[in-house]
Order: sequence, then C-alpha cells, then structure tokens
Amino acid sequence: MLKKIKERNIHFLTLAFLVGLFIGINVSFLASAEEPAHRYLDYFHRVYQILRTEYVEDVDNKELFFGAIRGMIGALGDPFSRFLDEKGYEELKEMTTGKFVGVGIEITVRDNEIVVISPIDDSPAMRSGIKAGDVIKKVDSTPIKGKKLSEIVKMIKGLPRTKVQLSIEREGFDELLDIDIERAPIKIQSVEYAMIENTSIGYIKIKNFGSETSQDVTDALKNLEAKKAEKLIIDLRYNPGGLLTAAVSISDLFLEKGKVVVSTRGRKGSENERIFKSENNPVSVEDIVVLVNKGSASASEIFAGAMRDNKRGKLVGEKTFGKGSVQKSYNLDDNIGVAITIAKYYTPSGELIHNKGINPDFEVKSEELDKDDKKGINQVTKLKLMEKFIPVKMEYNAETKKQFELFLKKHDVVLSEKTAHLMLKNKIYELKKRPLYDLEFDNQLVRAMEVITGKVQ
Repeated sequence: MLKKIKERNIHFLTLAFLVGLFIGINVSFLASAEEPAHRYLDYFHRVYQILRTEYVEDVDNKELFFGAIRGMIGALGDPFSRFLDEKGYEELKEMTTGKFVGVGIEITVRDNEIVVISPIDDSPAMRSGIKAGDVIKKVDSTPIKGKKLSEIVKMIKGLPRTKVQLSIEREGFDELLDIDIERAPIKIQSVEYAMIENTSIGYIKIKNFGSETSQDVTDALKNLEAKKAEKLIIDLRYNPGGLLTAAVSISDLFLEKGKVVVSTRGRKGSENERIFKSENNPVSVEDIVVLVNKGSASASEIFAGAMRDNKRGKLVGEKTFGKGSVQKSYNLDDNIGVAITIAKYYTPSGELIHNKGINPDFEVKSEELDKDDKKGINQVTKLKLMEKFIPVKMEYNAETKKQFELFLKKHDVVLSEKTAHLMLKNKIYELKKRPLYDLEFDNQLVRAMEVITGKVQ
C-alpha cells in the first residue's frame, strides 16, 4: 500500500531544462573586472565609434550590441551559455509551460555535431522515427555544419501543418536517413500511468519535469494506491529534463527525510556547493524500478541518480545522456538577459553527471537491427511504403500483420518478422493513441518486470 503523500511548498525556483538552471538576478558586470579588461573595453568602444561614423551604411545600435553580446558568450565555447533576447525569453516561457509549436525534439551540441537528446514523447518527431542520439546533418536538404544552434532551431521550427525534412546520421546505418516531419502544436502531458495488466505493478511514465509534474505524480500514486499497486516501474526514457524543483520534489515522494537528492558545485568546488535534500517521509511501496536510456537527461538524471545512490530503486536500461551543467540567468532588462553555466550536478554519492551520464544497475540495450533489416528500413523509408500501406483506421492484429508481410514481399523488401511488425505497429499508432506500455516489443520494460518480480537479481 502507498502511504498518504504530503504536499509541500518549495521556496526556490531553479530551472534545469535543456539550457539548465535559471535564477533571475541583477549584476554589474564591471564590478569584478580585472585591470586588463579595461583595455579590451576601450578597443570595443573604439570599434563601435568607427562603425557608427565610418561604415558605409547606417548601423542599428541594438543589432550591434546584441551581436557583440552573442559573440562574447559564443567565445566561451559552451553550448549551454547563451544570450536571451526578447525571442529567447519567449521560447523559454513556451518550454516551461509545455506548450509550443514545432516537431518536438530536444537538441544540443556535442563534439561539434547537432545531437538529438530526445524526441518528446508522442510528438511528431517521435512518431516519425527520430531517436535519441541521432545526429542532424541537414535541414530541408541544407547542410547545417558550421551553423549556430539557434540558427538550426529556427530552421526546424515553423508554422503548424507545414513539413520539415531532417537528414540524420544514425549509428549502424551507412547512409543518411531522410525523415519528413509535420510541425504541430506540442502540448506535453507530463505524466501518464496505469496498472500493468494481470499484475500488482503500477507503471508511471514521466515525460518531462515541469511546474505541475510533482502534483501529477502525486495524483498518479494516489490512483495506483486505490488500485492496490504493490510495486512501481517509473519510466524516464526519452525524458529530456525540466525543472530542478520538480526533480527534487518528486524525489521527495520516495526518499526518506534528510536524504541527499543532488548537489551543485561551481568554479570554487566545495566552497560554493549547494545540497538539496528530501524534506518529507516517502511512500511506503518498497520495490521500485526506474527505466532510463540515452534520451534521459538533466532533471531525469538527477532523479535517477538520487534513487540509485540512496538504494531506493534499481535502474534498468541504458546509460543516460549526461547533461548535468547548471545555468544561472542574469537579467539585463525586463525581458533580456544572459544564461551562463555556473556549476555542475553531482549525484548523492558525488558522481559527476555532466558528459558522463548515469549507468544503470541492469544494462539492457534496445534490440539492434541486422544488416538486412537496416537495408529493408532504408527501402521502406525511401519508397514511402508505410504511407502507401496504412489506411487511416487500420487495426494492429494478426490479419494486418499478414497483409503487411505480403506487401513487403511484393516490393522486394527483406525484413525480419519482428522488425516488420514493429514498423507496422509504430505507423498505425501515429494515427491513433498509442498504448501506454508495450510488452510485445519493449525489451527494457520486460527486463524491468523481471527485476521487480525477483526473476533477475
């Protein structure tokens, strides 16, 4: 049985989305300037005066100074430090409210490549087949090498019901995969839950860590309690993160009072370390498994690390993404500022998250495709065979699977039966609500079931 869950107010706001942690404060950037900086400021002032008086055309002060700020931050070489102009603030607002228009992916820069952290669950990107770890090479046939992250985001975003093509490099494939995605309004439902059929196991899928996620998890636990859940599987796969406050307060639901959830350390190490601890007594359910993969990032890694290090739950799946740097925002005006990396996250045992990720207790990789399957998938994608086969109201059943196998044979496509059925099932559920869990193809969930029932030690 699950013990009654107490709610608490959180008196701090710390944001750990893709751009990390945001705390609005004001600062005078000249206050701590070292003596040599004045010389460079003089250079800057002289260049500005030359541009104002000598450049062949009139110049716009705002564009000059905003460009200079972007260049200064860009010189850090840190993809998570950035300038927040008016549009940047508006995009941040969209992300934290969970409502925006796009394809539904979180991307970052890694080794000078644009890498997908995670497709948002049930988004156009996920339904079209984008996966965590995909490397974006082209947008609408335009190579993106050398472009800034902000430019690439603008290329991908657009109006609802318009399409964008992403050419991606995927591990195990020799050629780029061209994936067409229709842009749409994205509304993230942060939590879904259910009892796994014919068991006493409750299943909670947390899709992001937003401002209402803690309450959503609380409600899910209460409902699962009413259905006599005795064990829990918490699914964080493809969860790109969110609010640190949400990660801490959700951890608070499961950890004993006083247990460390996460700590942050800045340039001075332990001198400016900040430690976040659980403040409430936890639910009484004993057996918990947390599912993670390489699409689990940021706040997801905080929660997973807290559960593992405090021996509150077993981690099953793949190594997480490794996004564990902390950003702080400095307001320059009401809707203009900068976000600068000021610290990194550490799990309760002192393990650094950033660029390292968190290893699961039970590693279970997604099932790999053989050479014939990879070739077959390329054929299906290029010939758009799925679109030709699937009528709007087709059901996933034995008869449909048989028809699809004959259809592939007719087009000389060689796929294993399992891969063919998985492609079929995924395509059908692009057109209707997908079941919350899948014990037919989800080998990581199957292993989680074995771990939580004691079949795997």
